[in-house]
Amino acid sequence: MKLRTGNNRGVALLTTLLTLVLVVVLTNEIFRIGTRTAQTSAYGKDSIRSAMLAEAGISAARLALQESTKGDPYDTLEELWARPTPPFEMGDGTISVFVEDEERKINLNRLVMSNGNAPDEDRVAMFRAFLTHMEIDASIADAFVDWLDNDDTPRVGGAESNYYLSLPRPYKAKNDLFDTIEEILLVRGVTQEIYDKIRPFVTVTSSGRININTAPAEVLVSLSAGRIAAESGAIDTESAALLIEYRKERPFQKASDIGNVSPFFKNLYNQQAAFYSGILDVKSTHFHVRSSGNVGDTIRTIDVIGARGGNDVKWVFRRLE
Repeated sequence: MKLRTGNNRGVALLTTLLTLVLVVVLTNEIFRIGTRTAQTSAYGKDSIRSAMLAEAGISAARLALQESTKGDPYDTLEELWARPTPPFEMGDGTISVFVEDEERKINLNRLVMSNGNAPDEDRVAMFRAFLTHMEIDASIADAFVDWLDNDDTPRVGGAESNYYLSLPRPYKAKNDLFDTIEEILLVRGVTQEIYDKIRPFVTVTSSGRININTAPAEVLVSLSAGRIAAESGAIDTESAALLIEYRKERPFQKASDIGNVSPFFKNLYNQQAAFYSGILDVKSTHFHVRSSGNVGDTIRTIDVIGARGGNDVKWVFRRLE
């Protein structure tokens, strides 16, 4: 295993910060020139500069993601992009950047097969196990499946268009994939409280695999559920904690390395290798970046989701707040 040395981390961090400074200098210069020819309110100036600072944070995050491709062929929480960083002070403004991989989460769009004709029952069982762990009624998993599948026949705990059209503000079941994570608020049974509770652990934009080097305990306990739990045993809170401790010192270099954690995990993987080979991973490909610029108490935030391929990151979703 190739070690990540402190020197390598320092070089990567220095490169990122230098790029950040260059972007900020450039954007501030653009702003200075622009304000010579336009009359803008104080709020307007702060808003523009805050947005520029947020843009600089996005550029820095991209560089950090690109830099991480030059190391080991797996992603862990020790990567430059994964480490928490304090706000950067830039002149009279600050930049706050948060990056996380989407492969640490459960992809809700994978609850149905790619053709949309039928649910993926193993993944639905995983989602149910996750909901139960979060002390949420697991029956709403049926409502998610009904929202996604392309038929109009509701599952036992689900709902199709007949239900949604009876609401005070009627709409139809989508019968297609989620485009944004906020869309799950339209699903029967998903309250704002439930949304806030599950939001950190679910996604609609990822490879569909779970990176066992980055997934939190809330997701890890879902990896053995339904048929798999009945055949091989369930991953409980203690087992998930053991896995997390193990990977801190010995990151998984391939999915089958999960079997090194304990005899239980060895038996689990060996018995379910066909399933796990298609759902477990040690590499992340999709990332959520949230960058905020703050000038004069005016905050502008940019949310992006990027797909990393090779040494490039392509933003597939972007929103400015």
